[in-house]
Amino acid sequence: KEHLLKGNTEKSSVTAFVSIMQGCNQYCTFCIVPYTRGKERCRSIEEIVLECQQLVDRGVREITLLGQIVNSYGKREIGMKDGKSAFVQLLDAVHQIEDLERIRFTSPHPKGYGDDLIEAYGRLPKLCPSAHIPVQSGSDRLLKRMHRVYTRERFLEIIHKLRKVNPHIGLTTDIIVGFPGETEEDFQATMSLAEEVGFDNAFVFKYSQRTGTPASEMDGQIPKEIIESRHAILLKRITEIGRKRYEQFLNREVEILVEGPSRRNSERLEGRTGCNKIVVFEGNKQRHQGQLLKLNIERTGSFTLYGDPAILNVNDPLPTC
Repeated sequence: KEHLLKGNTEKSSVTAFVSIMQGCNQYCTFCIVPYTRGKERCRSIEEIVLECQQLVDRGVREITLLGQIVNSYGKREIGMKDGKSAFVQLLDAVHQIEDLERIRFTSPHPKGYGDDLIEAYGRLPKLCPSAHIPVQSGSDRLLKRMHRVYTRERFLEIIHKLRKVNPHIGLTTDIIVGFPGETEEDFQATMSLAEEVGFDNAFVFKYSQRTGTPASEMDGQIPKEIIESRHAILLKRITEIGRKRYEQFLNREVEILVEGPSRRNSERLEGRTGCNKIVVFEGNKQRHQGQLLKLNIERTGSFTLYGDPAILNVNDPLPTC
């Protein structure tokens, strides 16, 4: 299958992506995907597990399950069993693969965060304590116009439950600014939600009209200069919040999966924590790539942590046989 390691580079022996479904049934008013990719259709659990096993046999240690709304997987084709959604059943099955260290998934939808999925973070050790949950807006009025089918209150309830299961879970999101009809009050509702949640990071998008989507024909298209201003304000605040959250890792020990050379400095290695923080350190690629390694965080950068190799002697020579 072409997508087994498609898009992965030198790090493909450590991490890989597995597509579990295609299409989307949500029809958010700003999105063209349902019109271009069709209705949701999924692969069988058995087929997905087989592909994951083949990847692990090739040295992969972390697998990310992919879907347009990944936690809508198998709703009609597989359904609930023993109180578990089809997606949680899939997580259980993949979790049983020997030598697989970590499981991630993207992109989910808040509507798919039932209690069974939230509880999975507490009972499946391989499921990374990290959740990217697109909120798009903090305004109930805009969420309704976007056809997001949840409220601000419901989103915050999901966050509360996730943090109750794991207080250290990493949380990121997607936010759109300048959606048609967005008032200053709506924008401030989004700002206050970002403050209340305290996201580790967020992708902040400037709304742009997509031909063929309902939002492109809505009244109240926002002037470009207002969109630019709101984008800059929100992005600045997200960065400030994220910086404070990253600073909490200073002088703490973290465990990372070493993925390979750093993207910014090939003389160093990098990996990610379970909560999806990038950590850069000086190490030995031959020895450490693909390994779970504990590091002490000595400093932080812009959404990057830096580990102290001296404490852990990660530069010691390889043992001789």
